[in-house]
Amino acid sequence: MGGKNVYQFGIRSGTREEFAYARENTNMFVGKVIEPLKKLLPELQGSPIHITLDIDVVDPAYAPGTGTAEPGGCSSGEILEAIYMLKDFNVVGFDLVEISPVYDHSERTAILGSKLIREAILSFGKAKQKKG
Repeated sequence: MGGKNVYQFGIRSGTREEFAYARENTNMFVGKVIEPLKKLLPELQGSPIHITLDIDVVDPAYAPGTGTAEPGGCSSGEILEAIYMLKDFNVVGFDLVEISPVYDHSERTAILGSKLIREAILSFGKAKQKKG
């Protein structure tokens, strides 16, 4: 099944070729996170899920410390909501990428990143405890 097992949410930038490839070979949801995720939850139930969270999905007003800041992203509350929505799922891996402190002297991005990791550990750990 390959790329059809890949779900990309909140994508806001890329080349024409990248978008064409992603539309043909993956499940890409441009600009949105919460709405498409809610619709997909029944389909994802029971499957092992690995989450790679690129901090640039968050609007730079909330997370400016990334190498590819792109206006129009989700809020910090929305990305936390997405994590909470997956709390009862079989999340087998989670990573957070592209925080670049040198671009954020306010440390907002690092603070949000820390919160996201903490909430992921607490949320996904509960699901594992219920099963074990």
